[in-house]
Amino acid sequence: MRGPAPGGRICVVGTSGSGKTYVARALAGRLGLRYISCDALIWRANWEVVPRDEQYIAFEAATRDGGWTFDGNLGPSAEDRLVLSRCDTLVWLDLPRWQVMASIVRRTLWRAITRERLWHGNVERWGTVLSRDSMIVWAWRTYPRRKREYGALFAIEDDGRAHIRLTSRRHVNRWLASL
Repeated sequence: MRGPAPGGRICVVGTSGSGKTYVARALAGRLGLRYISCDALIWRANWEVVPRDEQYIAFEAATRDGGWTFDGNLGPSAEDRLVLSRCDTLVWLDLPRWQVMASIVRRTLWRAITRERLWHGNVERWGTVLSRDSMIVWAWRTYPRRKREYGALFAIEDDGRAHIRLTSRRHVNRWLASL
């Protein structure tokens, strides 16, 4: 399976649970690029949010030089616009809702059970997993909005970037294997 070749500054987007981190890390490894975790730039230890002005500084420094892959959801914020302006490739993980939900449920429960350490030592808390603030609930609620936002972004075909839209786990795996 061949498609557009990714460049050297790759932004991987998709709703929570779509596999952004997996794909961005795999691309970084295959292409010899640095991997940038959006979550590591916006969260501190104990789930403390990094102040907006500090986030921008961190995003600017992380994406200033060299080649990289970035996993995150791009929105209207200044730091998101900065990343979008610097990337040469957009990869959209446009997976069916059932695949996303199966993944986010499995991942969230696994992280809570194993107390897997995430960026800055954060761990999934059972109180959050079982609440309205759960990543599972977040993924369900934001799925339609992300689909609209990324659909609009991908409709702009002459923005100077390679656009790669992957619509299933099988599609993702075949594309990665082709690189």
